[in-house]
Amino acid sequence: MTTAATHQAPAALDRLRGQLDKAGFTALLLTSPTGRRYALGPAAPDATAVLVTTDGTVARAAGDPGAASAAALRAAGVTDGTVATEDELPPDLLAHSGPPAVRLRSAADLVFAELACCEPAEAPAFAAAADLAAVGYTAVMDHLRVGMDVRELSGNVDRSLRRAGGLLGWYDPYGAGGAAGTDLVTVRGYDPATARLTAASPVRYVLHPLLDGTAGYAAATAVLSKADGALRTAGDVCAAATAALLAALRPGARLTDGCAAFARAADGHAATCRLVGLRGGGASLPLRPDSTLVAEPGMMLGVRTEVLAPGRGAVELAETVELTAGGAEPRAGTPLRLVELY
Repeated sequence: MTTAATHQAPAALDRLRGQLDKAGFTALLLTSPTGRRYALGPAAPDATAVLVTTDGTVARAAGDPGAASAAALRAAGVTDGTVATEDELPPDLLAHSGPPAVRLRSAADLVFAELACCEPAEAPAFAAAADLAAVGYTAVMDHLRVGMDVRELSGNVDRSLRRAGGLLGWYDPYGAGGAAGTDLVTVRGYDPATARLTAASPVRYVLHPLLDGTAGYAAATAVLSKADGALRTAGDVCAAATAALLAALRPGARLTDGCAAFARAADGHAATCRLVGLRGGGASLPLRPDSTLVAEPGMMLGVRTEVLAPGRGAVELAETVELTAGGAEPRAGTPLRLVELY
């Protein structure tokens, strides 16, 4: 049987609760790893669903998603009204176990804004986490070589990051499929038969350290030879499109304007970009394509881009970006281009 626990919401959730109340929601149901961690704190206990009510109750439950969500609702005393969710949840999530008068409605923009907008006093923590991501980048670049076992590469990064910050890591749940690595770095682009790096395949590595509950974000792509053909083109396109995306992230503009600028600059190439909020000890769900969220100073975003190179893999780049009155300011400072090592 699924059981739930409740406690009073900390002051850190006051703004979120106010936004929920203003939007006419009774509560917010959090089911993503970052959302749950944000509501429960850095040392979050296991939970499948976390509910934050406008009157200050936080309820958590573990187990089957539907049953856990229903248990959290019951524990918090929510029997009717509209409950916000991070994403489009299945209509039958609550099935027969949930309160029949409760309606679930997506509030993705509201949650994204909460997980992207940091207070001025929090900015130094993001800068420190971004610096740590750059330490990881340097650890990768210092050790890349043809024939290297990808697990050795991951170990080098882990050791460098832990020495630099004494941190715990988090594993990026949005895009880690098919990657090798640890909780601090994921790597793609190695020979799957031998787990070793080759001269021809681009090596993509994503760094995601966690420093005192704040996420750092960076990624780069390197080729252990001179790039040519499709890979060189993909690198040039990804660099230009990423620059266009960052230039479009200006206060007052929609965040999706950055994605549109990226698509225009990619000019028909197979390319993707994702924006995530970094508050809460991880990466939020990516910004939805239909989002109307407006950029504002104080937002701290993870920007991740990718351009496919037919027959050669892909070029992938990422940055920790702070939005200021003047626009997007990269914080990790890793090269937003294909790196050639030969």
